[in-house]
Amino acid sequence: MGRRLQPRHIVLTLMALMLICNGCTTSLLLSSMNAAQSGATHISGFGGKIESYQAVTFENTIKATRLAAKTLSLDVKQEAIDAERASFRYVDKSDHRADVVIEQRTATMTYLMVNTGWFGAHGMGHLLIRQILQEISDAGDMLE
Repeated sequence: MGRRLQPRHIVLTLMALMLICNGCTTSLLLSSMNAAQSGATHISGFGGKIESYQAVTFENTIKATRLAAKTLSLDVKQEAIDAERASFRYVDKSDHRADVVIEQRTATMTYLMVNTGWFGAHGMGHLLIRQILQEISDAGDMLE
């Protein structure tokens, strides 16, 4: 007869797997937060990539991204803006990078992604995307 797994063994195995995959804080690999003045904003992430869809125009998202970088005193290393896609690379004084991608999905819906890489400064990425959303909210650009 085979041994039957005890529920506690399954739980311990799953906890160990989570620690191996996610490290001590699961928020580095997978996180979400809700906050916005005009409605629920969902931000999700995996690895160093944090993404969100916003009810805001493409142009206003670009403006908010530039203001957020200025507020956080980040240096612009690269900037490319096309008709429906914009990308930025920002760095701090320690040369930690945050890549920002903005894509127009509809006339009033924009995709926003901040990527610090698997081993990058994840906190900086989270702070940057929160600041972008704050700049959008402060300007009153979020559509209801």
